[in-house]
Amino acid sequence: MNRLAVYLNHHIDGVVYSAPSILAANSTDRSVLKYFPRLVAEPISTLDVRRLARFSYQLAQKNIQLPITLRGAGLSKNASDIGSGLIMSLARLNHIQEIDPIQRLVRVQTGVTIGAHRTSLLLQGLDFVVYGNDRETIGDLISRNASVYDNTRPKTISSLITCAEVVLADGSLIQAEPLNKHTLKKKTKLNNFEGDIYHEISELCRENSEVVDALDSLHSRAGFAGIRDFAGKSASLVPLFCGADNSLGIITEVILKVEPVFDEPIRIAVVCRNANDYVKVVDVLQKLNLTDLFVYDTELYNEVENTGKTSRFFRKASDDGYLITATIKDDSNLWRKHKLRKIKTELKNYRLIIEDKDNRNDFDVLNENLIAYLNDSAKNIYRLPLIDGVYIPREAQVRYLNAVTRMSDKLGVALAIYGRPEFDTFTVRPNYTINTAEGRRKMVSFMREYIKMIYDLGGNACGNASEGRFLPIFINQYRDAKQLKLDGRIKQIFDPFDIFNPGIKQEADVRNILRHFRIDYGDGIISEH
Repeated sequence: MNRLAVYLNHHIDGVVYSAPSILAANSTDRSVLKYFPRLVAEPISTLDVRRLARFSYQLAQKNIQLPITLRGAGLSKNASDIGSGLIMSLARLNHIQEIDPIQRLVRVQTGVTIGAHRTSLLLQGLDFVVYGNDRETIGDLISRNASVYDNTRPKTISSLITCAEVVLADGSLIQAEPLNKHTLKKKTKLNNFEGDIYHEISELCRENSEVVDALDSLHSRAGFAGIRDFAGKSASLVPLFCGADNSLGIITEVILKVEPVFDEPIRIAVVCRNANDYVKVVDVLQKLNLTDLFVYDTELYNEVENTGKTSRFFRKASDDGYLITATIKDDSNLWRKHKLRKIKTELKNYRLIIEDKDNRNDFDVLNENLIAYLNDSAKNIYRLPLIDGVYIPREAQVRYLNAVTRMSDKLGVALAIYGRPEFDTFTVRPNYTINTAEGRRKMVSFMREYIKMIYDLGGNACGNASEGRFLPIFINQYRDAKQLKLDGRIKQIFDPFDIFNPGIKQEADVRNILRHFRIDYGDGIISEH
């Protein structure tokens, strides 16, 4: 154990590691990059987190850098879970502190996994309505501002957080929550780091009102778009932390809104022949307020069939163009039946599969296999998780889907597509290996062409997740220069010494990034992280 680790172990109740094996285990996430950290810390309390942040801050004041990268489950696809300084894992801050079924609120530490969280809530007849892998932590969802499934309008996890406990760069602790004008004014006059933040962010909003008003925190998770929400009625810092990739502060605990569990939801699936049919079907399903909408192309669900289990349903669907799945969630059984009748009428010209006792297992198998695929753990499947959830306006989606097909033919690479119609987002998984210089060159060329196409169609490359460490290389040229400048100023206000996740959301040198590519990524599925 090195001297720094020994010193820190004497000053926190948790553990700081310097063993090469532990450093190596924390050097990768699900992205294509690899960074070896200097240390790995596992705090067991908010006080530990504060002590580590304060230590890094004091070093930075002396021009000594020990940056902190927060790590949840290590499942980030944009390299936001890895860094070259101190990796801080909140895995041991994993307590569900309180559940209030009457007010439908839960107080939870951010190291809690989604699976554990949902299990606890189900015992109370409640549900956590955020899209995420069961292995992800609450903190993971906040860092990328994960999407919420709602049958009225698209939302993100930011809308579910009523209060957040946040450790700032200097180690101080704040409670971030909505403020009225009077309370905000009092905050701006505080003679401490928190007061400075509230004052400077308020001034930044006033001085850059046109730039702030132009931000879109729903369809773009790039930058710190949540400042628009701060400038609105709530005056809460929470939206700024959501989607920030832990680069502004460390959230250790939150109070979340939850929802009641709907009885007997009904799953449906619709098979479409082409992109035009896809748009028509989605319009029908959204008018009827169906939730959990997903779309998968032929390439993808043919591959998924090779994961082991198959279903009668899968085999029937595999020769068509797009598969759309959705769920009917309503309080009333009568209302669910009404929606089914409407769906049958509106989609009578399409192949429609409705869940019943005879095909329920087929739906379960479909979901299991797709989850395995999307989590990169499916047998005999290897695709690069390069860019997750691009936003494409509804009016441009036919052109987008057709353009992806043409790009696949042009580049000679299979481009499997899946998407979330509720959010108008799509993900493409290219079948590249990057364990050679030529493979990496082809990958960079693909990214440049694909991202140009997205912005040419009026879309956004960060429609479902923040940009992290990798994407700024490709997307910053398409972002407004004033917005980029605003992002830099926000980062400076919250983190003046750049100790939280440096390199995230900033201009990146492509040559430097290429030096961190995982040459082992072409050797097979990497599923241990």
